[in-house]
Amino acid sequence: MLEKLIGAQILSVDNNYIEVKKGDEVFKLEIISDDGGCCGYADFTTNLLYSPNDLRNPVITNVAREDGKVDYQDSSTITFFGESKPLATIESNAGSGSGWGYGAFVSLHCRALDIDETLASW
Repeated sequence: MLEKLIGAQILSVDNNYIEVKKGDEVFKLEIISDDGGCCGYADFTTNLLYSPNDLRNPVITNVAREDGKVDYQDSSTITFFGESKPLATIESNAGSGSGWGYGAFVSLHCRALDIDETLASW
């Protein structure tokens, strides 16, 4: 699903959304997280490696995802590449101290681009 972002330009990234420009339109991809119940947790960090709101930033040419499950948690790192260099990353973790699943998750959502991607869940 994230391949739909190829050709888009990342304008800004923060703890609530990623803003991209594709063609003449600007889209917001909402980052949603929920700790679930009991001792569940959902964490994520975002990192923009270029200047925010700079129209000279390169466009996304590739999206790579690395997934893992270690020590009662699910994790993923999404890297957006442009010109063979990373443009931005989202690192997410969802899990619990007990190992039981309590419904914790981190997801990326944009209705206009038909993106509804679970990045981590436990």
